[in-house]
Amino acid sequence: MPRRSLTHHRTRATATVAALACGLLLASAGGAAADRPSGTTDTNPDTGNGDIGSSVRYVYHSPGGGQPMTSSSGNWSPPVCWFEPRYTNKELYEHNEELEEKGPLEGIDHDTADNRERETDAHKGRDGMWWERTPVMSPRSCEIGELWIWVDRGDPDPPAEAVDPEILAGLAYDRTTLPAPPVDIKPAEDRNVVNLPTKIQFSEPLDRVWTTASLVNAQAGVDIAATTVAEPVSLRIDAGTEYADPASCTYDLVRAGGGYQVDSEGSDCNITYRRSSGEGTYPLQAQIVWDVTWNPTRSPDGEPQNGDLPDGLSTSEQDVTVKEIQTVVR
Repeated sequence: MPRRSLTHHRTRATATVAALACGLLLASAGGAAADRPSGTTDTNPDTGNGDIGSSVRYVYHSPGGGQPMTSSSGNWSPPVCWFEPRYTNKELYEHNEELEEKGPLEGIDHDTADNRERETDAHKGRDGMWWERTPVMSPRSCEIGELWIWVDRGDPDPPAEAVDPEILAGLAYDRTTLPAPPVDIKPAEDRNVVNLPTKIQFSEPLDRVWTTASLVNAQAGVDIAATTVAEPVSLRIDAGTEYADPASCTYDLVRAGGGYQVDSEGSDCNITYRRSSGEGTYPLQAQIVWDVTWNPTRSPDGEPQNGDLPDGLSTSEQDVTVKEIQTVVR
């Protein structure tokens, strides 16, 4: 989405102030998020993924999920920095006073302190909010620039790089966890034999996975959300050895039994091992491709937007023992 430039009504705090406040935010950031349970959960906005001071909230629907979604695109990365509404003018004044009470800090001179005071004094009595630059993981992820931008209430033109549904969709993508491929093989992994096709099934159907990210700030008139949806579409199986024919097979998933299934019975592609694994095993690998879309609502069924996010990937591996067929000689 295009980012609109700042209007002349907005006042910017200095880059020096930004460096100070970003440093303080980093010092107060919480630890990494704990593993999320399956199902739907709502997280505290300041405890996940190293977010620093963000008011973005997340709701997850990931039945069987357990591993972070990997992007199929090597050049995709989640949003690293955005502006979101944070302080009324009084709140920012009190925040600055609190910093002053902590005493002089390295890199903050008298002129900078005066500038902070002038910024809040100039906005006394105005109806609006200070929007704050919000970095993820580290303030170094932000470009050098302003930390706070004043926005009058009702101003239709948000700050450049203000949080919007597209940014929320990227944040939701980065938070999404996926189930590993629930692959069952026949014969079982410890009973496979040379020259016998290996058939693939799912032990249970897969469901769609989605994550909703939202930000609500009634005082600033902001209520936005985005839901990122991952739908499993195909499964790739790699034999884990060159002594297989073919070495890999790809299957389209089908909707059945309330979820997405695969069954390679009757397929024209089933891995057949041509040599015993001897005293060892072959690492059979499975990878599911998930088609990922997003929409600017709190529902997974909203109208998908153009510019889909990259496909997601989830993987698993299992050791397969392949034996020679034993023949009884009389």
